[in-house]
Amino acid sequence: MNLYRDRYYRIDLHEPSQTLQFVWHENHPAVDYEGFVEACCNFIGYGFEYQTPRILIDTTHFTYMPPPEFHEWQKTIHHDRYRKIGVKKVAYVMNAEHVAYMKSSPLKEEGFTTDYYDRTETALAWLAN
Repeated sequence: MNLYRDRYYRIDLHEPSQTLQFVWHENHPAVDYEGFVEACCNFIGYGFEYQTPRILIDTTHFTYMPPPEFHEWQKTIHHDRYRKIGVKKVAYVMNAEHVAYMKSSPLKEEGFTTDYYDRTETALAWLAN
């Protein structure tokens, strides 16, 4: 079920697995830091509304490179929101060449597990288990 859509991304609820999906569209070169953080906040707002224990973030078409301060914001503020709504698993879908790199240096977060995939179907299967 589609919950939100704009020119940069969409937010869907995959009802069978109760997974909130954040999918970036192609051709979004005008995204800036403020817009990127706003998109992340908008996304997690739907997490609070639907209380989903699973999140899928599809960055296959994502081209914006956030500055280093984003990672600190993500770790100290944004991921705290994940824990507050009870997220247990987060799957990133990305280009295959990035998956091996990310799996070799996984993000360690307390309270939820993160993994990386090159196909949405594989990510959803992992999230459902």
